[in-house]
Amino acid sequence: MRNTIVLVRADDFQKASVALADLVRYGGMRIRGDPRIIPPALSDWVVERVSGEKPRRRFRAHVVAQVDFPPSKAIGRLRDIHPPAHVLVIPPDSEAWEELMRLWGTFEKLRGFHPPKKTRTGGRGKKELGGGF
Repeated sequence: MRNTIVLVRADDFQKASVALADLVRYGGMRIRGDPRIIPPALSDWVVERVSGEKPRRRFRAHVVAQVDFPPSKAIGRLRDIHPPAHVLVIPPDSEAWEELMRLWGTFEKLRGFHPPKKTRTGGRGKKELGGGF
């Protein structure tokens, strides 16, 4: 099975790590392997290929990770959890996915990222569950 890729664009790598952890914790996704750092120019190219528009904003941290969710489900979960970064879902049948997979081994691993131990399925955070925890 070909994994869906998510591109996380953030102001710094700590925010990118938090966004990835939110995908696991609140989105119920599982990150396969290690997230990778990609060059800003490649990130901009991917955004253009997938969304059809030029990126409007510049970011300092650009990270890709493979997740075990189908693209449509991943997009739905992203809408539910609103991570603290710009996240783009890259489907396995796209030109951008092919290029990222071709270059995957050349990307530096994102150091310091460890997925959270507990996950919550259904995409609901504490606020949505009624709070008070």
